[in-house]
Amino acid sequence: MNLFGPIDLQRAIQMIIILLISIDVHELAHAIAADRLGDSTPRRLGEISLNPFTHMDQVGIVLLLLTSISSYGFTYGRTHVTPSNLKYGPQRGHAIVAVVGPLSNLVLAAIATVVLRFHLSDSANINDQMTNFLWLAIQLNVLLFMFNLLPIPPLDGFTIVGGFLTARQLYQIAPLQQWGPLLILLLFITEPNTHFIANITNPVFNQIVPWVCTNCAVV
Repeated sequence: MNLFGPIDLQRAIQMIIILLISIDVHELAHAIAADRLGDSTPRRLGEISLNPFTHMDQVGIVLLLLTSISSYGFTYGRTHVTPSNLKYGPQRGHAIVAVVGPLSNLVLAAIATVVLRFHLSDSANINDQMTNFLWLAIQLNVLLFMFNLLPIPPLDGFTIVGGFLTARQLYQIAPLQQWGPLLILLLFITEPNTHFIANITNPVFNQIVPWVCTNCAVV
């Protein structure tokens, strides 16, 4: 699986569509979880919505367009949560809200996998555009699931880990939050050489491929 190599315009459009949907569902999952746990902030701000532009600002949208056309799709979404309003306390409540985001991407990857398996029951479909689209949807959602679980701020994994720490431990690691976005950016910039992200996602994706299709190549 290679999400970071040269891509054509058609693949870029597919990537933009998939990421808009996947990030929208991811952030909507956060919003619904926060709402169910007693925080009205997402509802008050209109974030319980399937409109992807509700969860992305102008910078995120421009970033998605530019990176998808150039070589790979990279952007971000956000959901406003007030942890002090959440049931189970701000740490554990926020951890619950955080974990449902990556899980939603895992569900999307599973759905795309099942659809692709049925689609490929007809061997004539192996190299068509729907197959390419579904393969890419699986790849990107597996990436979003696993990457967001990394304990790097502001990724969900950092918030999830914070749910198991004491207030003193959280205070001690708080300075790391200012370096998190830079570290994430460096991971994507250096990915073509380090293959750090690919090494995380490829083992999972390689388990999916044989189940979907025993005699087809990954696109």
